[in-house]
Amino acid sequence: MLLALLVEFAVAPRIVLRENLRLWHSLGSGMLLLQWLCATGTVWVLSGPRARAQV
Repeated sequence: MLLALLVEFAVAPRIVLRENLRLWHSLGSGMLLLQWLCATGTVWVLSGPRARAQV
């Protein structure tokens, strides 16, 4: 959640202002990739064998 807030309120405004665009766009893309990795890991853990045993 922290990554999403940082992208929304710290990185995105700088991209819109075209302030050092290459740096901020790369940083924002990297943060988005980290969000996807965290979400994938969460789904992986929640759908593991323990979760299936409880169903």
